[in-house]
Amino acid sequence: MRELNGRVALVTGASRGIGAAIARALAREGCHVALAARSQEPLEQLAGELHNDYGVRALALPTDMSDTAQVEAMVRRAEAELGRVDILVNNAGLGIYGPVTELREEDLRYVFDVNFFGPVKAMQAVVPGMRQRGEGTIVNISSILGKFAMPLSGGYSASKFALQAISAAARAELAQEHIDVILVCPGLTDTAFAEHSRVSAAGTDRLQGERPSPMRGVPPEKVAERVIRAIREGEREVYVSWYDRLLVGVALAFPGLLDFAMGKVAGIRRQRFAAMLAQAEGKPAQPATVEIRVGAGKILAFLGVVGAVSLALLLGQRKRGP
Repeated sequence: MRELNGRVALVTGASRGIGAAIARALAREGCHVALAARSQEPLEQLAGELHNDYGVRALALPTDMSDTAQVEAMVRRAEAELGRVDILVNNAGLGIYGPVTELREEDLRYVFDVNFFGPVKAMQAVVPGMRQRGEGTIVNISSILGKFAMPLSGGYSASKFALQAISAAARAELAQEHIDVILVCPGLTDTAFAEHSRVSAAGTDRLQGERPSPMRGVPPEKVAERVIRAIREGEREVYVSWYDRLLVGVALAFPGLLDFAMGKVAGIRRQRFAAMLAQAEGKPAQPATVEIRVGAGKILAFLGVVGAVSLALLLGQRKRGP
């Protein structure tokens, strides 16, 4: 069981959402925190709040995680001003929304720079210090979409699949040096993540982002609580809710069902994407109809999951016998 009081944590993507919630939870446990994100003002505001509320040292580090030099400078400054980095939380991430056949290369590369190469560079930068001290914790925030892909979110899923793979390799490589590498896979979370996603399609201008989902997810504070527990216990891979774990389990156990369901979802999401582009170009669209279809698709997917689980339980009982 790792003791958190007095440790130093570096949290990326800390200006809002999950990152801010994790930073606050760590400070509540007595950790000094370095906060990294692109926007300086919200970082400085949060740093002041954490210092006032919990009496810890808090450092604001404006950083673009797509810039290797800035990522390295972020770690060096955290080590210089707070003494060391015991815990790295790679939370900064960016969504991308669009058909695989139409994704702009520059958009996809930027998403990989933020979601994959940035975390890898941060890990490489903190590990020497952790090795010298003989312990450390790296937490990589992935997604359940790093386990299976949703239509029109393939670029985002690809970056999270890659983060999952590199985390598994790093975990094995660093285990003997008492450096934990923890992968966290949240599902739908109640943040503004979708609003800041890149919408990408060949031949169109970049849009502001996908409209917020009408479905509300778990609060970011619940993700933060799960992260704290994972750090304390040195867990390997964690999910935030039972539903996330169930959904991933069914997706992996029933690939044919997953393909069928995703095929249905693809048509619905493509209609929504077309409506977004039409609205951006000032053309008439039918957002209400699109939203109804999206809701129906989600209900259909949920019923498919429940049916698959029920079938699996029934078959399991038959195999065990009376």
